Amino acid sequence: MKLNILGSNSAGNCYVLQNDSEALIIEAGIDFRTVKKSLDFNLSKVSAAVITHQHGDHSKYVASFVNNGVLTLALEDVFSSHGIFNHAFAKSIVSGKCYKAGNFFIQAFPVSHDVPCVGYLIKHSEFGKLLFVTDTVTMNYKFDGLTEIMIEANYADDILDRRLASKDITLVQRNRVIESHMSIDTTKEILKRNDLSQVNNIILIHLSDGSSDETRFVREIVELTGKNVCAADKGIEVELSNNPY
Repeated sequence: MKLNILGSNSAGNCYVLQNDSEALIIEAGIDFRTVKKSLDFNLSKVSAAVITHQHGDHSKYVASFVNNGVLTLALEDVFSSHGIFNHAFAKSIVSGKCYKAGNFFIQAFPVSHDVPCVGYLIKHSEFGKLLFVTDTVTMNYKFDGLTEIMIEANYADDILDRRLASKDITLVQRNRVIESHMSIDTTKEILKRNDLSQVNNIILIHLSDGSSDETRFVREIVELTGKNVCAADKGIEVELSNNPY
């Protein structure tokens, strides 16, 4: 199975897991026409879409998803914030419950953002167990048997402080970032707490345009884990597998 990165920053987030016969979309922050193009316009193979929270860079196009017959799983406030009520393809989820869509098994768990937000543990026979976590200060869970990890590495404290000192950002902007997003140091701590023995790929997502350093972040995670590591740049494709790294 392959992972297509359609967007992974404040301009819009969307990721597509797909093979020749089925697909799962993560986040709805990218124009639906772009999503359809990534699927070769074959919407019939989409098992579902999942959304983490209501902010526009993650959910802006949710109405297009459900109105085009894509079963979409999200917290209830994601749908209500876009005026979607009692729609056949809008399924409200509960943290801690497991959902099945095609051959994908999806479990949501709560994370800490400035609005209600969840991470996802996604299982499929072709890639094993994928952890997806973004837009959170931290993650207080440990998982065994992970094979793929998509995890936020939004900023570095030293870069954020330099931007504040140079008046590139305000104190309010700085505090908003550190109170709602994950630093590279926190990303490292989470990776150290979890079982990485079967992990094939670590994909760093939602890097800040001004407060991150992609080359440095990738290098530091490689040094820490010894795994295949990349940043989720728009347009890249990653092969996912459940074969041991």
